[in-house]
Amino acid sequence: PPDPPPLAPKTRAMKTRMSSLDISCMASQLRHQAIGYRISNIYDINPKTYLLKLAKPDSKIFVVIESGVRFHITEYMREKGNVPSLFTLKLRKHVRTRRIEAVDQVGSDRIVDFQCGSGEGAYHIICELYGTGNVVLTDKDYTILTLLRNGKHDNDVRLHVKEVYPRHASRERMRGADASPEWLASQLAAAEKGMTLRQVLNARLGAGKEVVEHCLVESGLPPNAKALQLAQLAAEGSGAGFS
Repeated sequence: PPDPPPLAPKTRAMKTRMSSLDISCMASQLRHQAIGYRISNIYDINPKTYLLKLAKPDSKIFVVIESGVRFHITEYMREKGNVPSLFTLKLRKHVRTRRIEAVDQVGSDRIVDFQCGSGEGAYHIICELYGTGNVVLTDKDYTILTLLRNGKHDNDVRLHVKEVYPRHASRERMRGADASPEWLASQLAAAEKGMTLRQVLNARLGAGKEVVEHCLVESGLPPNAKALQLAQLAAEGSGAGFS
């Protein structure tokens, strides 16, 4: 009988969302490439996707922002609508000709903050890249001037014009560089019943789940071990690997 046909190679599903680590890396790239450029114009590609044209006297770059999904530099010229949306017109009114002064991830959240202009004339374009997403324009004090959609920022906070954007509303979390064995033991002891080590670190560390996963693999700590059981082991002096 003829040989069976070869099996097709396995393919990975294409990523459709940016992770916290992706956002950190992209914000770093934009700090190197976009700071100092002025916003020459803003275009809407569709109701959720916007194109920022940034220019210097001798060069220009384009940054695409898709609410809830992505932001990055692009060389692909997309079709623009003939008539800009009301949201796009409001963005143009406030930030066109402003210079990009900073591009920052907000903590370890999937949120990026573009600072346009400085001092009293500063504005912020804040892009939420999780859930249904949002694009928010604020003044220098983070008072909301306009936003793509009214709705929840998280489970407790809703966004509305003239209110202050809750930039610091995310949970108080320890940076990885400041964590110690004693800090970890205290967090495990305070965990809710049933929480795993992975869940505690994701909730308490401002590092993102990808970094947490990597650290757990490198350390050899059991990611799915119950937090309270590990806390008890640590209290008994048998919590190997915490340091």
